[in-house]
Amino acid sequence: MKKFSLFIPWLLVCIATVGSLFFSEAANKEPCTLCWYQRIIMFPLALILGIAAFRNAYRIILYVLPLSLIGLAISAYHVIMIKFFAHKNFCPACTLKVVSSDPITFPLMSLGAFLLLNILLIWVYLKHSRSKKL
Repeated sequence: MKKFSLFIPWLLVCIATVGSLFFSEAANKEPCTLCWYQRIIMFPLALILGIAAFRNAYRIILYVLPLSLIGLAISAYHVIMIKFFAHKNFCPACTLKVVSSDPITFPLMSLGAFLLLNILLIWVYLKHSRSKKL
């Protein structure tokens, strides 16, 4: 499992990227400016983490983690704006529920993806820094 530990964060980023593209292109949900900022960070991570996973380049975490933390901050700000301060006009697609009875919105899914990605990257970093592979 140690050899494939970068595949898990890469798989998460790929799922988030495909999901984001599906909702905007197939489901015609127009992303707002904050959604675009999160995409600007998430989409390149699919390529970067994919290459790193196949090459077992664990040092890439030192460069990817700051980007992921910025994405986490933007998505947290987005969730706070939607939940507490913004009207429905702020971003119509962002206030839609993923499932009608579910409290999960698109910004909340992004927050969850970035949070899980940061946890996974820190876990992989700690695991490989102890074994001197970093």
